[in-house]
Amino acid sequence: MMTLDGAIKHAEEVAEEQDRLCKRYDDASGYSRSHNESIRVADAKWCERCAKEHRQLAEWLKELKQLREQTNWIPIVRREATQDEKDSYFARNGEELCFMVESEMPGNGQEVFVSSGGYVSEDTFDEDYYAFENHEVVEVDAWMPKPKAYNA
Repeated sequence: MMTLDGAIKHAEEVAEEQDRLCKRYDDASGYSRSHNESIRVADAKWCERCAKEHRQLAEWLKELKQLREQTNWIPIVRREATQDEKDSYFARNGEELCFMVESEMPGNGQEVFVSSGGYVSEDTFDEDYYAFENHEVVEVDAWMPKPKAYNA
């Protein structure tokens, strides 16, 4: 199965190959004397169109890749805290610690979308409390950065 990166690479390679064929058709030496001039010109135009279409396809695939990267959910991965982590946290904060977060988390004050129990809502991360303003980290399954506003 072809990946998105593989499809982009393939479209770019086909465009380059079609450019090479175009040059060959533009240079009549690639044809024997028996070839009709109108066939040579038609073949060159076909290759030129094919190269242009594959370049456009590669650009669309790059845009798709960028959009996918901007809208990926980041799952919150937790693990049980070790006894040393529990003891250290309790000594500093006077409260129990039951899990550690091992995944990337938003920056302080970053506005995000959170997925919690099958629902999506907007929220803001607070590093001081290591929580979202409206959700505890333990309640959130995944988060994603809010996209930037559209600028025409």
